[in-house]
Parts: sequence; structure tokens; C-alpha cells
Amino acid sequence: MLARLEQLDQQLFFAINNGWSAPMLDYLFWTLSTFGNGTGMVLGALLWLWWIDRDTVKRHWAWLILAVLMGAAVMQALKYGIDRPRPLSTFAPLLESGQVHINVVGRALSQRSFPSGHAQAAASVLTYVGCLYPRYWLGWGAGILLAAIGRVYVGVHFPSDVIAGAMLGSFSALAVIYLQTRISEFRMHRLE
Repeated sequence: MLARLEQLDQQLFFAINNGWSAPMLDYLFWTLSTFGNGTGMVLGALLWLWWIDRDTVKRHWAWLILAVLMGAAVMQALKYGIDRPRPLSTFAPLLESGQVHINVVGRALSQRSFPSGHAQAAASVLTYVGCLYPRYWLGWGAGILLAAIGRVYVGVHFPSDVIAGAMLGSFSALAVIYLQTRISEFRMHRLE
């Protein structure tokens, strides 16, 4: 069963990485990967929130950063604990013999693939912001999906890496929202 899942993961990797390869998508996903790390996602979200509603930024900036950092801490522990090789390392013998091709856009990475930090950061930020502005849920979900697919497209992650990263990021954001709600309720009860 596990071997079948790994095979499916690899097939989906090549379907996205090789099957979708196009110069315009290279540029799009390189740009998303370059600016879509944790820092870029947090800064982008805070700037957007500042533009939309400055009071929201004042109330939520620390919580948003906590959601990303909490997810990042777990993500890094998993990355170093599991130490899954990235596609370039996994397929190195096949690449050298010319049996496969990986479309690498940007930096070629070889270590600690699981889970994806970019997908985690995107999901942490966009899930948190999605809880603040739920009527735009389709846009937030599309952003997470684009960040995740982009990491497979540029050749640095398997699909399972980005799925795990996105799940971790969404969970960390929801956990912080829950914590924030409980603390607010506690404060309100204390004032009564």
C-alpha cells in the first residue's frame, strides 16, 4: 500500500513538473516561490490587511505571526526528523542516465523535502486571514493551492510534501484562532 502511494506521488510529481512545463508558468511559479516563503506571506498579508482595515492589523498581527511560527516549528522538526530527499536526490541516478527529466525553476534543492515550508506558510497565513474574511474563502483556498502546486512545478517537492505542509499550516492557523477565542472568552468572564 505504501509503495503504491509513493508511486502515485512520483507519477503526480512528473505530471505537474513535466506535463505543465511552459515559460509563462516557469515565471509565475518562480515568482510565487521566491516571494511566497513565510516572511513574504506574512508581510503580504499584513500589508493587505493594513490597506483593508488597520484595526484588524492591530488586533491580529501577533496572532498571524504566531500561527506561522507555530506551524514552522513543527514543520522544521518534521523536516529534520524525517529527512526525506527532494525529487532531484530521489531521481539522481535516473537523471544522470537521462531516463527522466525534472524541470527545475530556481534553486536546485536536494534535502529535507517533507513537509513543504512554503505550503505550510501559505496555508497558515491564508487560513488565518480566511477566518477573518470568510466570504473570500475561494480566493484563500486558491492561494494555498497555487503555492502548493508551485512547489511541485518548480521541482523541489513531491505532492505529498505540499499536502502535508498545507494541512499543517491550516491546522496551526485554526489552533491559534481557537487559542485566541479561548483567551478572549476568559478575559470576558474575568471582567464579569
